[in-house]
Amino acid sequence: MLKTKMFLSFSMVSLFIVGITCGIFYWKYTNDIQNQSLALSGIISKQFSETVDIYIRNIEELSLAVSISPPVQTNLLNYIRATSEVEKEVIGYRLNPFLFDFSYPKPYVQGISIYTPDGFVYDYTKRLDSDTLATFSVQELSQFKETLLNQKFILIPSILNSRDGAQERIVAFIRNINRIPTQQVIGYVNIHIDVNAFNSLVLASTQANVIEQTMRLLIVDRDGTVIYENGSSGVGEATASGSFDSSALKNGAEGELIWKGAPYLYTYKASDYTGWKTIILMPKATILEKQNRIRTIVILVGLVTMLLIAVVSYTLSHQITLPLQNMMRKMSSVERGNFHQRMSYTANNEIGRLSRMYNLMLDSISRLIHEVYESKLAETNAQLSALHAQINPHFLYNTLNVMKSISRLRGLEEVAEISESLASLFQYSMKNLHQPVTLREEIEHILNYFKIQQHRFGGRIQLHCDIPEELLQALLLKLTIQPLVENAVNHGLKRMRSGGRVHIQATQAGDLLVVTVTDNGIGMEEQALEQLNTRLGTMAPLQQTSMPSEGIGLLNIQQRIRLFYGSSPSYGVRLTCPVEGGMCVVMAIPYRNESGQQ
Repeated sequence: MLKTKMFLSFSMVSLFIVGITCGIFYWKYTNDIQNQSLALSGIISKQFSETVDIYIRNIEELSLAVSISPPVQTNLLNYIRATSEVEKEVIGYRLNPFLFDFSYPKPYVQGISIYTPDGFVYDYTKRLDSDTLATFSVQELSQFKETLLNQKFILIPSILNSRDGAQERIVAFIRNINRIPTQQVIGYVNIHIDVNAFNSLVLASTQANVIEQTMRLLIVDRDGTVIYENGSSGVGEATASGSFDSSALKNGAEGELIWKGAPYLYTYKASDYTGWKTIILMPKATILEKQNRIRTIVILVGLVTMLLIAVVSYTLSHQITLPLQNMMRKMSSVERGNFHQRMSYTANNEIGRLSRMYNLMLDSISRLIHEVYESKLAETNAQLSALHAQINPHFLYNTLNVMKSISRLRGLEEVAEISESLASLFQYSMKNLHQPVTLREEIEHILNYFKIQQHRFGGRIQLHCDIPEELLQALLLKLTIQPLVENAVNHGLKRMRSGGRVHIQATQAGDLLVVTVTDNGIGMEEQALEQLNTRLGTMAPLQQTSMPSEGIGLLNIQQRIRLFYGSSPSYGVRLTCPVEGGMCVVMAIPYRNESGQQ
């Protein structure tokens, strides 16, 4: 019913709009939350990465000071010259005060170790309860030597073991000690950095509360090993274990990953100085919690809005359809064909005006049913007469000029022949215009026309007919082929000095009679030909076209064929340009003969 359809239409459209609006709002707001969180974490990761770079640069300056220190240089050279173990031990006692002086003012330095090329180590540590600092074998030192050929220093995460079994996280900063001035490697300095010092960097950050409460901060080296994680002892843990693929990260990238079994959003900043990646992880649960609150609000608002829309839609549809239902009951008899039934109306609203207009429409329909039929017949006959009257009148004028010229120059015999042909033309043209004739009669009419044209053009043009005998009895409208021949002569051949030829061919193609008129004249440009064929196909009214006279003649023939035989796309006239030049006009009509055979 209309009422139900209106209610459902109003409701569905409104609900669709509300749903789309709520969906867009929810999607945009949640995206904004995520983008803002990623932007904040990106700022924090960049800020912390730059702070760590400054921190490590201070360590590099300290290592350089140790490596070029005269006491360190002198004692390492003495070690190379030493011949006994006692001399080597004495060197350690000499170095210890200097290592103390370098490390003690730096709270983030746990100790300093000096390695000789053969692996002997002199170290100082601030922790009294620890063993010697982490040492490296000769093979490891050899690898460091190869690495230090291409870079200034090496950073290695490590563990400091206490006597009571406790472990403390450190990072080993290793660089060459080069002899001055020969730059010969005479040892290595290893500065042990307390990783816990990074906590002070976090607390010193302007976003310390945000980091501590909602984020995880990690520092990862080139191999994917965790150097620092706030609130965790995860130093030395490799990310290759499945938390995230470090090789897939790009500088400045952001996205999602799984870390220790939990989903996170991440941003990170890779340091060109240390090669470390500062990664900020935000638990997706925190973001989802905010998104869920927004979703609940959006759903509640959407449901209330939808309920209001449903109530308003039902009320409107009821008010609109109630008078229409009453009107439909009164129109039922008119629907069954009783055009004398009229609507009663009293209101002055839209329905009342519609009732009055409907009554006027019934009066008009009753009157026009008879008028339209009669006017259609009269219009068809008038169109046939008008179209026929539009056929080019220049032919009569040209014929009379020919008769006048020949009568002056050559004598009466030729004038008689022209007059006879002209009389036949008039007799054929003016008798039973709307009655079909045989193809034989149309060809005889064309021959009379061509006799006159040959007197006009002399031997410059010739006519050839290729028509099977059985097709000469085919029926067609008068003056449908002759205007095509006239177009060929007047617009294709009249400027030729000799050799002009018009060829008429008739064939049967299924239930169609196809007549082709071909000339070897000047032809037509491709664009003009395409426009003319388009005009013939669309059948635009004559007063709306700006075609030349040959186009008007063809359009007349096209309209006569469509009016007489029907508007099938198979019927009518079309033009082509043969490859060898000239013009070819093809006319197709239903095939019928005098016996009525189709």
